Amino acid sequence: MADLVLTVLNMSITAGFAALIIIFIRGSLGRLLPRTFSHALWLIVLYRMIFPYSFSSIFSVLGNLKANLDRYTAVLQEIPQNKALNLEVFSGHSAQELAASPTNENLLEAGGMGAIQNSAASAPSDNLFLVLMVLWTVGILVLLTYNGISYRRLCGSLATATLFERPELTKECSALVRLTRPVSVYESDKVVSPFVYGLISPKVILPSGICRDNDAESRDRLKHILLHEFYHIKRRDYLVKPLAFLGLSIHWFNPVLWIAFRLFDRDMEMSCDEGAVHVLNAEEKDNYAVTLLNMASAASGIRKRSALAFHANDVKERVKHIVKYKNPRRSAAVLSAVLVILCAVGLLSNPTSLATGLKDGKINVLVMCNAEGSQFPDTILLLGYDADRDGINVTFVPRDLTVEQELNGAGRLSGYAGNNPPEAVVEKLSEILGVEIHNYVSFDTGVFRDLVDAAGGVEFDVPARMVYDDPNQNLHIDLQAGRQVLDGKKAEMLVRFRKGYTEGDLARIRVQQEFLEAALNQKGELNLSADNVYRLLSEDMKTDLDMKKAIALISQLQKPKGAGGSVNFVEIPVVVDNDYPWTLHLDQEKAGAVSDSF
Repeated sequence: MADLVLTVLNMSITAGFAALIIIFIRGSLGRLLPRTFSHALWLIVLYRMIFPYSFSSIFSVLGNLKANLDRYTAVLQEIPQNKALNLEVFSGHSAQELAASPTNENLLEAGGMGAIQNSAASAPSDNLFLVLMVLWTVGILVLLTYNGISYRRLCGSLATATLFERPELTKECSALVRLTRPVSVYESDKVVSPFVYGLISPKVILPSGICRDNDAESRDRLKHILLHEFYHIKRRDYLVKPLAFLGLSIHWFNPVLWIAFRLFDRDMEMSCDEGAVHVLNAEEKDNYAVTLLNMASAASGIRKRSALAFHANDVKERVKHIVKYKNPRRSAAVLSAVLVILCAVGLLSNPTSLATGLKDGKINVLVMCNAEGSQFPDTILLLGYDADRDGINVTFVPRDLTVEQELNGAGRLSGYAGNNPPEAVVEKLSEILGVEIHNYVSFDTGVFRDLVDAAGGVEFDVPARMVYDDPNQNLHIDLQAGRQVLDGKKAEMLVRFRKGYTEGDLARIRVQQEFLEAALNQKGELNLSADNVYRLLSEDMKTDLDMKKAIALISQLQKPKGAGGSVNFVEIPVVVDNDYPWTLHLDQEKAGAVSDSF
């Protein structure tokens, strides 16, 4: 239920955004572009209203909008399943009060206090989505029922319609618009304006009053009307408009789409006017405008509700348009076609996903954080994304891991990374771990502090009192134990402290992992967007990862679990060298687990 409501809401916001862009284009370039092309632009909005799926493109203009919508949708989808909601906020009673209630005794016995909390926490969100679902469904039913009744009444009124008795005029108009199939034309005294009727086998219905006279003026009027209606049939507008109304019924709560539907209907009629005038000579164009005015004078009788035809509404604007209309030059036609294509690609496509354009839909990035003023990495970790898994694996690489070097023999990874370019480190670690590493990112601890400060700090339970001084590195650590909010400076103390651990770098890695987990768990509270993270990193960052992929990877880390934002921590299996306790070797027997994860 929640998924359906949120999917429709997502589609509605996206379609509304596309509609606003098209309204702006239509308003600013309306006089330069034929209505045939502006009518085509509305089909983009129609697609967004009907279909929840699309293709990915780097030219999508929905980047931030779509990313935020997906993120917020995923968060809302998690609410019905969230078992940690504050019970008192919703009920006004404590868990103890609820537990004491006789109605909850069985629940308490079955699942304890947690069962009561889970039950009470999930109920409000479930009820909210149920109410939204009911309101949405009622709105759809009201619109469809009203128009269904109107259409049924229209069908009944056409029972006495008779066949139009001028087949030569029908054939002439059909040939002018190059209609490839025969269309039946009827006349009825129950209607006051012409329209197209039927979905499977469309027919043109004409008012009897305009069919009785046989003079030249009446014939021209009938010709203009038939050209207009045949043009509707040629373009299959009799199918497009009901589909557009169906889309509007689904998104009835979105006022932008009501405006879009109104403008779409207006542009549809104007584009058919253009199509009719296009096959007429210059002298007949003014007569076509007169026909529009004559048809608008009808003010009584049964009116069509969802049929396609001349409309009395907006006749003034249509007449002005036809009087000023000139067949577009080749340059205008080309410009219009290019604009439609650009809008279609930009508005129909979704932002390129992280996997798009990557080899095998995977990316593994080596991240190295150096102490300020040092060339040696203090923290090394590997991020891995797989499109099939749609989540991220993270492993902290011990800086004391043994690295075999051709000239200098065995050494530590930190020393190797400090004396070689990042590309060489990527190649060496790929060889050691059996993992293909595609890119690298390198920055210093100053950037790390800025990130934590920009996020507003991270709440963390410091495991022990941390005190350490190293004047050579300008490193001074003095951190109290216990739960607290760590700013950038204190967070740096936490992740760099290692001298007090009996296990050295391995113990520090566990604390670093716990800190990263805490930050990710609090990501909904942190005031950091993917763009801001990238901006802070790029101030002092070396990387061969392009901006789009970097932002996509950061966004992936920020996603909630329900939106593919799962982060799995992988431990690198190592054995401690007995002769040199600070030296670590990769456990070859268990190393396959790392390569399988990345």
